[in-house]
This record gives sequence, C-alpha cells and structure tokens, in this order.
Amino acid sequence: MLPLLGAPSVQAQLNPREPLETDRSTDAARPREPEAGALLRRSLPTPQRDDLRRQRFISAEVLDVEIDASTYVLGPHDVLAVMILVGEMRLETLPVLAEGVVLVPHIGAVPAAGMTLEKFRDELRRAVARRYQNFELYCYLAETRQFRVFVTGEVNAPGTLVARPYERISDAVERAGGFTEQASRRSIELQTSSGAALPGADLDAYYLRGEIASNPLVRAGLVVHVPPRRHSVELTGAVAVPGTYEHRDGETLQQLLAIAGGMTMDADSRSVAVDEMGPGGEIRLHVYDLTTETPALRNIVRVSVPSQLLGRRRVFAILPDDQRHTLYLSPSETLHDLVRRVSLLGAEADLAEARLVTRNEDGGRLEIPVDVQRVLAGEQDHALYDGDVLSVPAVRDYVYVSGFVARPGRYAYRADWTIGDYVGEAGGVAATGNRDKATVLSPNGDKHGARRGESVRRGDTIHINRSTGGKIAISLGILTNVSALVISIVALTRN
Repeated sequence: MLPLLGAPSVQAQLNPREPLETDRSTDAARPREPEAGALLRRSLPTPQRDDLRRQRFISAEVLDVEIDASTYVLGPHDVLAVMILVGEMRLETLPVLAEGVVLVPHIGAVPAAGMTLEKFRDELRRAVARRYQNFELYCYLAETRQFRVFVTGEVNAPGTLVARPYERISDAVERAGGFTEQASRRSIELQTSSGAALPGADLDAYYLRGEIASNPLVRAGLVVHVPPRRHSVELTGAVAVPGTYEHRDGETLQQLLAIAGGMTMDADSRSVAVDEMGPGGEIRLHVYDLTTETPALRNIVRVSVPSQLLGRRRVFAILPDDQRHTLYLSPSETLHDLVRRVSLLGAEADLAEARLVTRNEDGGRLEIPVDVQRVLAGEQDHALYDGDVLSVPAVRDYVYVSGFVARPGRYAYRADWTIGDYVGEAGGVAATGNRDKATVLSPNGDKHGARRGESVRRGDTIHINRSTGGKIAISLGILTNVSALVISIVALTRN
C-alpha cells in the first residue's frame, strides 16, 4: 500500500490562517503573531473573537446540490481521494498543490488546476497507463478548497472572509453581516483579483423570483462590492406584491414589475401609468400599453397598474357551503348574468329559495325571492346595484318540531309524512299540549294553523301550542297559589 502524504502539510495548505503548533511547551515552532492580530486578540473577549473567526474564516460544508464533475473546476488545496487497483488496492488522499499539480506516488505530477474534475480523471488515467497495463482507477473529490473573498461597500461587516467554490454571492453577503439599509441589492458589482469586471449579481431577483443565475458562485480572490442604492420606485395597484423596489437604469418596465411578482389577473396592462422625473425636477406622466410596448425607463418614481374592475359594480354571492364570493359586473349585466356566474351549484342548493337583497328606486333596502331555474330560463330578471347580495341556501332536508312535545328537535324530511307523523316521531304531544292543531312556520317567515293530517314542506317548523285545558289548569294553579298566599298573610297579621 502506498504511503499517505503527510497530514500536517495538507492541513497547513487547507487552513493557511491556522497557526502551526508542534510543541505547546515551546514557542520555537509557533509562527510569530503579527502585532495587529495580537491587538485584536487582546481587545476582543474570547466568545466574540471566536464568533468573528467562525463567521469569516470557517466555511461550512453545506451544499445546495451535489457537485457536478463535468463543471467543477479544480484549484490549489482541493483534496482528491484516488484509488488505484493494480494487484493490490492503493488508496491515496492527495491535495492539489499550490503550483496546480497533484503529486501521485509512483506516478508523478499530474496537472490539475483549471481542469474540471472529469477532465482530470482522464488525464490521471493516461498518466497511470504509462506505468501500468492492467489497473482500475477511481478518483473523487474528497474535500473542496478554501480561498479568500473580499466583500466591500454597504454591508454591516465589510472585509475578508474564507469561502468554498460551491458558495454563492448571497452566502458571502450574509457572512459579511448582511446589507445595510442603504445597500443596493440589485446592482452588486463583481471583480476578479486582477480587477477585471464580471457580470453583476441581483439578489432581489434571486430572493423574490428564485433566479439562480442572478446569484453566481464565488471564486478565489473575488471582490464583491455592494454599492449604495441609487433609485427606488413605488409599485402600486394591480401588482402581486405592491411596495417600494429598487430600479436599475435601462431596465424594462416588464422586468421591474416581475420583481414584484408581476401583475395580477385583473390588471389592465394597456393603461400602465408611469411617473417620471424630468431634468428640472418636474413629474411627467406617461401611459404605456404593455401588450405592444416594452419601454426601458430612467428616473421613474412611481408605477401604477390599474385594475380592469375599476368602475364596475361589486356584488356578492353567498352559496350553500357559506362561501362568500365577490363578483364584478359590467354596466349591462343583470341578475340573469350573475346567476349564470354562480350556476355551478351542487345538489345541495335550493334553487327555488334563493333571495336577492337589493335596493328599490328610492334607494331603500329590498329583499326579493329568486327562483334560480326560472332566472336561467329567462323568465325572471332584475337590475343590480353596487353592493347587492344574492344568497342561495342549502336544501333543507329536515323539519323542526317544537313546543309541547316529548322530544323537540330536528327530524329528517319525508315527503309522505304528515304533521301527526312528525309529532309521533318527536314522542307525541305532552299532557298540556294541543293534540288537534299545530302552528306551521315556513323558512320565509310565513305562519299558519294546520291540522295533524296535513303535510309540510322542507325546512318547516311544526310548533305544538298549549291546549286550552292546560291554560285553564295553569290559571287555576296560579289562583290557588294566590289564595294560599292571601290566607297566609291574613294569619300572620292576626298573630
């Protein structure tokens, strides 16, 4: 088995900021600490110093997705697990050295820096084939490298931090303390260590719309500069999330609206109003038709997206399941059109017992019965006003029995049953109840007397009144109690 490379040298390359300590009893092997570092250690309490170090110089092994060998580019201090099967198994843990090569025992130096992991595997296979004929080779990324990234500008703790290749700009900003209140979240500038400009980052597009391409990966020596926010725009009206958003010069109106989640379904995209600030500070109003125009705007302060529902009458529908719906009608629509909108009603809807709460010509409240089936057939219609309410109740498959019965309550409706049948189901009439006649109350409030042989409708209430004999008995009872009270008072006064 081939010898493993020395662990101290690997550790020293992977953590260049970590002081090397071979003997705690002597300072000979410990690098001398710079004066600034010593002052920092003395000025910060230990927990605060540890938090600062953990935040900036220890990058957690947290992957958002698995590493793709075809796209991951190797660099100094990446660590590879290499297994060569040639007669015996040879497992090596090999770093990419500072000069960009991997030193493989018995094979030699193999170039690695700047290559994808997949390409390096091919290069390593060719190098091993020059020494062995029959072999099996496995090569995987064991540990990713760490490197310095510089975060400047409008963050709460600008400076240097250590990152890994799979971290993104959002990770670097968060570990630098996050944005200040004045920070631009959409115009983050990126530069290489040599000063070459790179495409910027837009973290609003990443956080609000999930655009992963707007949150690129970090690289060694990257400079992340967060400039101050220069331009904010108020988005109002029929947009998904109204509010104040940052606007970048030259950005189209559609791109800006997309940051706020886009327009709502009822938005009038043909009449989007934009307030633009002129050179003298005056506000100019422009109206755009976004179905045909893609305006690129500058110096705008407000965007107002109107709703197609403005000016329409708002009416309400209450359905059998107690769901309340708000509907908007055009000036020409009537009750017939409203009923068609809510005609997808189940078997539980009582189409003959719907009611419309509206207004009469004098503006007074008016409640009228509505037969939904007749309205759909065109036999009954009514004008509608803003705020009208259409209520469609559920079918009442029950009958109430109340009053002087043994078990008052609600009982299932049966079309062939009479009042006497329901009273019998309720345990019969009580001793003081009227056995011959009942009062029937309908759901709409009508009341009438009925004999026990008469039928009732769904939702009716059968009320058994007190009998005349019961009323007389109660009256006599009251008189008896009054007489006893008078006799008692007289007896007391005589004593």
